[in-house]
Amino acid sequence: EWWYLTGLVSDASGERFGVQITFFRQGLDPSPPEPGSSALRARQVVAAHLAVADIGRQRFLHAERVRRTAGGMAGYSEDEPRVWVEDWEMVPGSAAGMRLRAADRAASVAVTLTATPSRDLVLHGFNGYSQKGEEAGNASMYTSWTRLALEGELELGGRVVSVRGTAWFDHEWGSSQLGEAVVGWDWFSLRLDDGRDLMVYRLRRADGSPDRYSSGTLVESDGSVRHLNVDEVGVDAADWWKSPATGATYPARWRLQVPAEDIDLEVRTLVAACEVDGTASTGVVYWEGPVEVSGSHSGEGYAELTGYASSLQGRF
Repeated sequence: EWWYLTGLVSDASGERFGVQITFFRQGLDPSPPEPGSSALRARQVVAAHLAVADIGRQRFLHAERVRRTAGGMAGYSEDEPRVWVEDWEMVPGSAAGMRLRAADRAASVAVTLTATPSRDLVLHGFNGYSQKGEEAGNASMYTSWTRLALEGELELGGRVVSVRGTAWFDHEWGSSQLGEAVVGWDWFSLRLDDGRDLMVYRLRRADGSPDRYSSGTLVESDGSVRHLNVDEVGVDAADWWKSPATGATYPARWRLQVPAEDIDLEVRTLVAACEVDGTASTGVVYWEGPVEVSGSHSGEGYAELTGYASSLQGRF
């Protein structure tokens, strides 16, 4: 299960930043505790990633945490957007929104933010059921707030800035997800200048081709939702960035098309070096960062790229 907030914000002078706060939950043992077993046994764990992309300075700061739910070190709610790892937290706010707080002094990054939805909750796939493969369990429940007003403070290297902007929030959960031939995915959450929001989830096979269970969602400006199947969306990488830390090569620019909706976009990264090394928490290295949109529409959003540093085959 994961709770995912990504957004783009600006300060009073116009400096722009990308923000990512993610909480991941992994169940380890679903059986009831045996009599006399330790209350601190790791039956579930919650990990968290915090990342801020300083667009003007082309700088990327990130941190991670992981704790077991036993002993109150971490926890979550099944009824509301509430999850925490020690003092990193996502909790309900006013107007059906949420408050987020996370800080890592060693990485010199901290955020205190409030996110308030301006659009109803979106159910992806079919009534929230997002199928990602043909085997039993290759699916998730997937919901989003695609536009939230985001405001608060960022602290970067000791510098505190007040910011405002717009965010996207995902909540997804399931027992297993990817089909056996899928090595990773390319995910885009885009807010277009005509008021529409576009999510594209491109499941990638080892040869780079999209799996047939790749999909997308188009949210109209009035909040109505259209499901997109793999044949309705084209995604072609046009440029690349190689990580000096891991040697992984990630796409950095794409042509993204939805011909039936007259959408023909160029999507490009705003900060190249947005690789998140989560090996000490989730065990996954991936790229996650802000993007800008031009072409038939202008806009902004986020991209997530997995399976480039190492295959995710058999892990999700």
